[in-house]
Amino acid sequence: MQGRWGAEDEAGARNLIDAEATLRGISSVRTGQVISLAIEIEAGKQGPVPPMRSPVQHFMTRDGGDYAAGLPEAYGFGFADDVIMLATHGTTHIDALSHVCRGGLIYNGFSSNTITSRGAKRCGIDKLAPIVTRGIFVDLASPETDPQGEAIRRDQLEAAIARTGVAPAPGDALLVRTGWLSAWRRGQGDVMRCTGLHHDCAELILEAGFALVAADNVAVEVLPSHDPSTAVPLHLKLTWENGVYLAELFDLEELAQSGQNAFQLVIAPLRIKGGVGSPITPIAIL
Repeated sequence: MQGRWGAEDEAGARNLIDAEATLRGISSVRTGQVISLAIEIEAGKQGPVPPMRSPVQHFMTRDGGDYAAGLPEAYGFGFADDVIMLATHGTTHIDALSHVCRGGLIYNGFSSNTITSRGAKRCGIDKLAPIVTRGIFVDLASPETDPQGEAIRRDQLEAAIARTGVAPAPGDALLVRTGWLSAWRRGQGDVMRCTGLHHDCAELILEAGFALVAADNVAVEVLPSHDPSTAVPLHLKLTWENGVYLAELFDLEELAQSGQNAFQLVIAPLRIKGGVGSPITPIAIL
């Protein structure tokens, strides 16, 4: 299952984001408005993430109480400091190409044995360069959409992309609003049952040349799976077979209100050596 960029490739579809793709993103900027697409990180809050991931923990290692209790300021100043413990897939994040495996292999035919307790030797998130490209936004949420478990089929996605009036080009990123996150915030979202892309969308995504697909749910794809052979058919077809990046838990509400479908997207993953994913704060520049 060697990928199209050679036997040693660990970047996958990031190879599609060349200077032309970056300039295409820059040229889509119209107003200069900057929107964060990240959800808030709050200590002690379980979600919106699957239960196998630990909730975020946030500790103050130095705060105003220390000085109130008598700690003297040193060198003419005081300071506050803190520590955060966060699952790399426990907030708005991007998956590394080492995140999923099948038959003992990860992307590009590398052995899953290259992922050890010390991290991923191959296809870790440290192999992913910053992403600066054009984002194309489609809004498939509506009052009639059930945010729990409804599959978005290829024809629906294709029609939504066509409605934007933007012709996808290789290296673009596709951002999909399903409505799941807003439902979760209303107390109606189930993290193991969410509306998302059906696996029949994979060929459309590959044909268009998207390097990244992101959504406002926990998996991009529909949960539970509509493929009886696997729980994550879209992950396998896009990431495992073709090196396309998936990013989850994007907050797309403000972007949806902007009415703009094309924009500059900026994503800089943390350079976690051997990490299989990274928390991110994606930025849309309209």
